[in-house]
Amino acid sequence: MIPGLYHLHEDKELLTLLKQGDQQAFDAIYQRYGKALFIKAYHKIGIKEICEDILQDLFAGLWARREQLEVRQSLGAYLHGILDNKVIDYYRQACVRLKHLDQLIDLLNQPELSAVDKISYKEQESALQAYISGLSEKMRDIFILSRYEQLSTDEISRKLSLSNQTVRNQISKALKILRAKMAPLREGL
Repeated sequence: MIPGLYHLHEDKELLTLLKQGDQQAFDAIYQRYGKALFIKAYHKIGIKEICEDILQDLFAGLWARREQLEVRQSLGAYLHGILDNKVIDYYRQACVRLKHLDQLIDLLNQPELSAVDKISYKEQESALQAYISGLSEKMRDIFILSRYEQLSTDEISRKLSLSNQTVRNQISKALKILRAKMAPLREGL
């Protein structure tokens, strides 16, 4: 095979070379399918960093299992199927995280906290404030107006001269990011 021309080969040839441990064949598969897989993941999840992690996990698994690969359909369909399963797994894990977040909210709404709970609450509150500070400026401003100043979507959109949809999207993305970052702290409860 001529170096540099891997992108001209059909998927079956690339799979054969991949099974033999050919790094250039792997790179050609990534170049051929990576962008479309990322776009699909982004449409389903909407958080760039999470989509990048899912894609990295997908291709790392492809490389790790290259010798055992049995692709019965097209390579593209195979990779999209793996991606679909990884997105489902992400949402399953997110549901578990949300359950823990709901438990934390219930705990925080209790009138009397023990000394241990107060310390845990302060640690989590401090971490949450740090994560909020790490959001982009626009996202942080919208989130604070929504959650701390309790302004409606319409009020925020007027105040910041943004569309209602932009405000809703930014709030949704901020919540996803914060839930993902707070998950390890909640697991300790």
